[in-house]
Amino acid sequence: MPLAPSLLRLLREDDSHLRALVSLILDDLLSRPAKELVDSRWLADAILSGMRASVEDDRTRRWILDQLQASRQLAVSQQGTLAQRVSPEVSRAVKDLLRRPYSPDPLLVRAIVDHRAIRNLMRDMLQTTLNDYAKKVQVPKGAMDAFAASPLSRGRLGQLAAAAGVAAKVVGGEVERQMEGRVKEVVDDAIARSVEIAVRHFCAPEHAQDIAAWRADGFDVAMHFPLSAWAHELDKLDPEGLVTDIEALLRALTRSEAFAGQLRGAIDAALTQGGDKSARDFLEGSGLEEGWRPQAEELMVRRALAFVQTDGFEAWFGALVSAAEASGDQG
Repeated sequence: MPLAPSLLRLLREDDSHLRALVSLILDDLLSRPAKELVDSRWLADAILSGMRASVEDDRTRRWILDQLQASRQLAVSQQGTLAQRVSPEVSRAVKDLLRRPYSPDPLLVRAIVDHRAIRNLMRDMLQTTLNDYAKKVQVPKGAMDAFAASPLSRGRLGQLAAAAGVAAKVVGGEVERQMEGRVKEVVDDAIARSVEIAVRHFCAPEHAQDIAAWRADGFDVAMHFPLSAWAHELDKLDPEGLVTDIEALLRALTRSEAFAGQLRGAIDAALTQGGDKSARDFLEGSGLEEGWRPQAEELMVRRALAFVQTDGFEAWFGALVSAAEASGDQG
């Protein structure tokens, strides 16, 4: 009987051989030091080469846009919310994580909050509030109309009141103009103070629980927002323009010698830190190898079993055995 068909049948019908091979491969990977498995310069150059090929190929850009468009159309066609499609257990776990109290460093928060956009927001809020207040301080128009319709408006008292009304309007208009100018000065002075109050409030331990609840409530709002509304929000981002910006960023990175050096340095540092340790040494005591290896082996065996059933593997395997037999005959 020819050797190739016999070996192929063993591989296809008895998975013990593939299971043994998969176990050997995993053992080898886990026991080898990382520096033996990865050449830092080769890996860095391979990453950069792949990035360059992607950003220079128009097909990649078109593919990304197609995926975004498909996702948008799917969201628009779907009814309901994310909450209806995500397991309640998962949502509760995320909310529990967001509810954990956390008091950030004021220096970090101040660096983020003290920005032109936030200052403009505060200026708009304060100016609008103070200007509205200044207008309300004036004599209400309703009160003047009521007085004009009453008997008191006739006679000398009415004449005095009318004159007073005219004066009030003139003075009120002037006060309003002066108030608007003064408000701008007050607001500019108040913004810095407002930023400090916001930072102090956000970082204070006594407010950590409230802010944690705000994060969790924000998650709830997002989860119960209609899927179609999320699709419209994606449209506002201008997906094509967004891809163009990301493409420009990646192109700048791949053309930067500084980035190439930083990437190689980061990989070198990671490998140096590991020293001669293998993946098994690194995972020792974590329980991760014991927890994940059975699932990894099973997945690899399933894929291997499916692969050896293909015509392509059969042709390759037959050619390999034939080459080995021919080599043996020559020997």
